[in-house]
Amino acid sequence: MKLLMWLVLAVLVILAIRKKAKPLSQDSMRSRNAETTSDASSFDMPATAAAPVETMVCCAHCQIYLPASEAVIREQQTYCSSAHADLH
Repeated sequence: MKLLMWLVLAVLVILAIRKKAKPLSQDSMRSRNAETTSDASSFDMPATAAAPVETMVCCAHCQIYLPASEAVIREQQTYCSSAHADLH
């Protein structure tokens, strides 16, 4: 019975070590990729997140910022929704 307990404990330790080691290997791969690229940015950004930058505008009613493509424009004012545009 003690042997079974030690075997289960050993399996759990091995699984825990593998779980901890997996994220470390992904981080090291990211740092290696960042070193090999010619990108001069000061932070590490995944290659899949290379989305185009969009202009942010402020809602004239609630003062939140949103992408310009999602804004409602009425009478040269930008709003976050048509409901806020109707209020003015």
